[in-house]
Amino acid sequence: MVIEDQCQKPQGDEGREVIKQMGEHHRELTIWGLANIPKTSAKEILDIGCGGGHALKLLALKYPNAKCHGIDISETCVEYTKEYNKFNIQWGKVDAQVASVESIPFPEESMDLITGIETYFFWPNLEQAIAHVASRLKTGGVLCIISEQYFTTENHSAMEAQCVKYHMHLVENDEMVKIMEDAGLKAEYILDSDKGWVTYLGVKE
Repeated sequence: MVIEDQCQKPQGDEGREVIKQMGEHHRELTIWGLANIPKTSAKEILDIGCGGGHALKLLALKYPNAKCHGIDISETCVEYTKEYNKFNIQWGKVDAQVASVESIPFPEESMDLITGIETYFFWPNLEQAIAHVASRLKTGGVLCIISEQYFTTENHSAMEAQCVKYHMHLVENDEMVKIMEDAGLKAEYILDSDKGWVTYLGVKE
């Protein structure tokens, strides 16, 4: 399987290596993005597209009184997540299962915080996905979507080429805010323009 396909749904030994590399590559981005979340005493947290579980471990540290759940469409990712978070899982702080953003296996209004890191551009039908995610948030709950790339005037053509290569659907920042607002969230975005990073935040009203 080519590397471009492994990024969306890692599988097998090659997929495990991609998972490891993505975890290392995205660590600084993830720490930055999670730091943008408004102060919350979250008790139930969901990470969509949990990959190798690196963000789940950070979330468990950041919110020590929370239960952190992870879902991913890749069985290999879920296996890796469980290995990487072995002790947090034993302590009942973390769990992970195979599931998709279109069919989140948790009740409506059950989550205080939902994160999606380097994954939204793989979600089929972004508008429906965001609406489905928002339905799982409690009133006052936060959706945090983090990406290491966003469109600018200077990079538009290059980003479009990357989207084709990696089968991604990247949207403009203002478009993402509108999609989140249409789903009933008060939305904004925060940029690190030097690094080309963006955090989208939505609070359920």
